[in-house]
Amino acid sequence: MSMYCPHCDNTPLIQTRYAAEEVDACPSCGGLWFQNHELNSALADFDNGDDNPDFSQHLGKPLGLTERECPSCQQKMQGYHLLEHYEVEIDICHPCNSTWIDKHELDEVCHSPRLKEALGEINKGVTWKSWLFEFLARMPVEYNLRPAIKPYVTWALIAVNVVIFASYALNPMFADYIFEMFAERPADVMHGIHWWTPLTATFLHGGWMHLIGNMYFLWVVGDNIEAALGHKRYLGIYLLLGIGASFASLAANPDSIIQSVGASGAIAGLFGLYMLWFPYARFSFMVFVWQFKIPVWVYFIGWLVLNFAGMYMGEGGVDYWAHIGGFIIGCIVAAILKKSVYENNPLQAMLAGPNARFRKPEKDKKKK
Repeated sequence: MSMYCPHCDNTPLIQTRYAAEEVDACPSCGGLWFQNHELNSALADFDNGDDNPDFSQHLGKPLGLTERECPSCQQKMQGYHLLEHYEVEIDICHPCNSTWIDKHELDEVCHSPRLKEALGEINKGVTWKSWLFEFLARMPVEYNLRPAIKPYVTWALIAVNVVIFASYALNPMFADYIFEMFAERPADVMHGIHWWTPLTATFLHGGWMHLIGNMYFLWVVGDNIEAALGHKRYLGIYLLLGIGASFASLAANPDSIIQSVGASGAIAGLFGLYMLWFPYARFSFMVFVWQFKIPVWVYFIGWLVLNFAGMYMGEGGVDYWAHIGGFIIGCIVAAILKKSVYENNPLQAMLAGPNARFRKPEKDKKKK
């Protein structure tokens, strides 16, 4: 007996192979019909974080009966969201233990175990441990998907910055020499003196708190960006952002004789990449003793506003133009590379797409 596509109505399904399973497909719309738990077997063939999946245990909101009829028994199928917080709609016939998936839904279904894990990481509530850390350190806590690779370049950059700072931190005379040779002084660079300093200044810091703050944010955002770009391209873009931020400072204050140092310009560039590529991520931060969880774009836009305010009020000791310039350059690089990054990182693209839904931060509760 022939089976017909529930989407195209009169198109007969044909047998085909998907992963290691023989399934029925519509030659017209490309949809697939998985019978008798074939979908679980197909999911197990993918590198999706689950070797023994049962997708039916993680279905989201039931949507009621659909207009589509089961190809096997001709009964109306039941609609469901793929996951609790992921609103791709799939059709299930419970009497037949079978599932219809439209062609454009296949990638999301195959990645559903990782989607579930990533959504859980982003949506989980704040804890007393994160509260204590933020109370003591006054640093934000990140909620994002776990990187798919070890961030060796991020770790190496942190190590290099720490080693360089430690080499001169306890020796004032040597520190003076290092800053004279490798810190950026715009007036000198404009006259061709110490032309290398837009790069070398990125690896110098003026004090322990300056270093710790920059390295913490590099650790927070760097691992996800490195996973998205790959090790080599990430290192190249980090150096490009550092140099770009230095030249932004140089362009804004070409006659300045004040030395400028720090990785914050490069890290500000990473902020731009992170904000545009991971718009679903969350940061929690603390005001007095109250902990708030907000989207990263809110955090970074607030950070940018504070930089403009500090520059407007003439607060010294901070190279605001390096921060602002690095962030803008990072946003430009992010926009240029976004398509290729999402093509190479489908899970990242799915989480940034219209089907992902995230729990509102104000609903988070502290958990012990």
